Amino acid sequence: MSDVRAVGIVGAGTIGRAVGARLQEGLPGLKLLGYVVRAPKGDLDAREFASVGDLLDAGAQIVVEAASHDALRECGEPALAAGADLVCTSVGALADPGLRSRLWAAGVASGARLVVPSGAVGALDVLGAAAEDGLDEVVIEQRKPPRTLLPADEADALTEPRVVFDGTVTEVVSLYPKTTNVAAAVALAGLGFDATRARVVADPSLRANQALLTARGSFGELALRLDNVATANPRTSAITAQSVVAALRRLVAPLVVPG
Repeated sequence: MSDVRAVGIVGAGTIGRAVGARLQEGLPGLKLLGYVVRAPKGDLDAREFASVGDLLDAGAQIVVEAASHDALRECGEPALAAGADLVCTSVGALADPGLRSRLWAAGVASGARLVVPSGAVGALDVLGAAAEDGLDEVVIEQRKPPRTLLPADEADALTEPRVVFDGTVTEVVSLYPKTTNVAAAVALAGLGFDATRARVVADPSLRANQALLTARGSFGELALRLDNVATANPRTSAITAQSVVAALRRLVAPLVVPG
């Protein structure tokens, strides 16, 4: 195998372009092969592919899904079946047990890995370790600017925080598929989709997303607050793309620090 692994990115939005730019700046052991886009962009300074199949035929060894839940459903199984490691940002799609099962089977058959980056949260390594000896409760609360959750007129009239959802991660992913990939990542690391509690709060005092993670179990207690800086897309935190870059580094690094 080449010392440098070719990375293909599905999607050329905020996250995909940021990851691509870092690859072009230079990441040891990695190179950008190109992007899968639905329509020609013309401004990417990299090869454009019409499908993940074309990307894999061109030699992609790592595929980064940075588009949508539908994109993960379309590209995930072919990428893993071809032996390419898959880094996915649309983690909420994995709330579907059928999709999880298909991706798992494809990875087992080929030896490829499905990698979930930490995204706009942290401490997933702690949750994973704590789950080995038993977690009693995990709660992930996401506080967001109202316009990312509510109609504009309703959002603009809001003067104090409003809880718009309180339930399980399974439920919240189906209701807010574009804003709850953080909750899905927490569920995968810890108690699972049905046993992890999720809260979504519209907070007029915020200009960017905030994640509040708490957990307790035999290990003790965990409390983490992350105030994220938003990108040009207010639904997307800047740290999300950097978490993908960190995940890519771990895939080729001789020394791996848990992420």
